[in-house]
Amino acid sequence: MPVDAALVDRIRSRIVGELHLGQLRAGDRLPPVRELARELGTDHRAVARAYHALEAERLLEVRGRAGVYLARQERIGGGVVEETAAWLAGVLAEARKRRIAIPHLPEFIRRCTAGVRPRCACLESNLDSGDALCRELDDECGMDAFPVWVGDLSAVGARETPDPAALPGELREADLVVTTPFHAREAALLAEALGKPWVVVTVHPEMAGIIERRVRAGGLTAIVADPRYGERFRALYGRADGAGGIRVVPAGDAPAIAMLDRFEPVLATRAARRLLPDLDLPLLLPRYPSISPESTRALAEHLIRLNLERAPP
Repeated sequence: MPVDAALVDRIRSRIVGELHLGQLRAGDRLPPVRELARELGTDHRAVARAYHALEAERLLEVRGRAGVYLARQERIGGGVVEETAAWLAGVLAEARKRRIAIPHLPEFIRRCTAGVRPRCACLESNLDSGDALCRELDDECGMDAFPVWVGDLSAVGARETPDPAALPGELREADLVVTTPFHAREAALLAEALGKPWVVVTVHPEMAGIIERRVRAGGLTAIVADPRYGERFRALYGRADGAGGIRVVPAGDAPAIAMLDRFEPVLATRAARRLLPDLDLPLLLPRYPSISPESTRALAEHLIRLNLERAPP
């Protein structure tokens, strides 16, 4: 039998109106066919045909005996909204809650994040960790990061009770001290002496998971620039040690690198890859954020605070 166009329009208008008023949300269950037919005073078969017509419009989903449900809003109107667009739509909605007009949001974000690049002192004890931290803060967090080596603090007698006057000028002028949990104590003392905020960053759990799964699956070779990072890497991931274990190869050991399986993925740190620009091996993590989302949020808060404090009226 033909679809009752007037009935389809009536049901569509009802659903869209309830959506607009927030009375319906994506995934909500709609009235069963017979219940809606009784309410509208029409034949249940006509309602069933109307529901199927609206399913063809991607407004709803008919799931057999499970019932009829409002379709995901990403599908309403046709097409699938990508994850990035859905995320950004949430950002825009939050901006509107704070009475920031959507056309003004790009400039507001620029003012909060791009007017000032904080000077960031990265406290570490090995080249691979320090280099990775500085590069990620530079490239992805909008900060001017520079390494500060724990050993250098000891050399100026500043590791236990830092004297600001004895520290390099670049360090005294830093806006923020960043480190990993391995040097949280030294960073706290340094930041307190300088009167600076400090952040302890942790590793991204997805990156750690990829490494651990690879180790369990049969071992992993890590190419490093600094042997001290090799020792840390073993300590971190040795608990996930699999049949093949963890092998650490220095970037300067050309014969050992030449002997590696050309089809077996390796982990090569950023510092090691700079020493080996022609490295011809598959990389387990060619490009992956190493800082956890929680740490990124803490760094972003300092970035925003400094920009707002120093922004012109």
